[in-house]
Amino acid sequence: MPNDALIGALDQLRESYNLRLKATNNLLGLLKSTPGLLSKISKSLNDYAHQSSPASSGTIANAQQILAGLRLKDEVVDPLAPDLRREVKALTSVSTALKDALAALRGEAVDVVRLGRAYNVLQANRTQNIELETVLPGVEGELEQAQASLSTTFGETLRDAVVARGMTLGGRPPRFALGRFDINVNWVTRSAALSYGTELLVGRVPLSVDALLKTYDREVKVIMGRNENGERWIEQLYQAWDTVRKKRATTDKRVNIVDCYLELVLLRQPRAFRSAPSKRTIVDYTRAQFVFDFFEFTNEQRLAYNNLYVAASNSTKSQTDNPEKSFFIVEGSSPGDGRYISDIEFKA
Repeated sequence: MPNDALIGALDQLRESYNLRLKATNNLLGLLKSTPGLLSKISKSLNDYAHQSSPASSGTIANAQQILAGLRLKDEVVDPLAPDLRREVKALTSVSTALKDALAALRGEAVDVVRLGRAYNVLQANRTQNIELETVLPGVEGELEQAQASLSTTFGETLRDAVVARGMTLGGRPPRFALGRFDINVNWVTRSAALSYGTELLVGRVPLSVDALLKTYDREVKVIMGRNENGERWIEQLYQAWDTVRKKRATTDKRVNIVDCYLELVLLRQPRAFRSAPSKRTIVDYTRAQFVFDFFEFTNEQRLAYNNLYVAASNSTKSQTDNPEKSFFIVEGSSPGDGRYISDIEFKA
């Protein structure tokens, strides 16, 4: 059922913004045309002066002098025009957003996509437009209700499809957990982001159950379905770890895990890449693949290289916010079941 009070407030506000927009456009138009008009008046006055009687020459000369001294373009038009153009752009943006919000709310069901986009524009302009504070909470409330309704419907459909596969869908709308994969739904963009743990895999999957599950199947195969040689992997991790230590010329056995990952990527490259590095010859090894392999070979299989095992150190709070300093290693059956690791070492 439409929110009549909110619709009325939005209508009033849009009318007010349209009046401001009209006044600003009128002023800008007049300012733009005035220098040209004055130039025409000055030319006509000069033509008239040549044809006029001597009796009126003093008055005409005075008028010519005044017109010649006017610096309207430099002192009025040029300073004002940029600000007015910016104001026209901002007012147009807000007026359009208010129009879209009204259209979204007046339908039989709230148009989540249209209302979401309108809300984002209004929210971005709230600091310069105090009047928006009166309607933003109402728009936000309507948007949340509509998203919750859509999320519930979509979530039930997705859950049924997952159960039919013999799997379990965790989480609550708009965020779901499918095994170690995180699904984050965005109704405004009609898309979902798919991540392995915290590692983003696909930023925008079209919002359909079929598209989501196809993308999930593909990423499961890419990350968890590889035929990776564990013994070879642990040897290369050791080589990467040792290379990082040598580059730093340090005796400290603890080194950054991201530095080790980057060295490991280089170690995995074929001869073609080493002789002629290019996008065509590089073999990809993603962060998500490394996260899976790290837990699989250092924890699940507990592999060692020359009787040396990997020991991992948890990250500090500042390191967890920086993907260049840490990895979130998924250690359980859900995307959030794990820990941030910043340093590793090989020890007996």
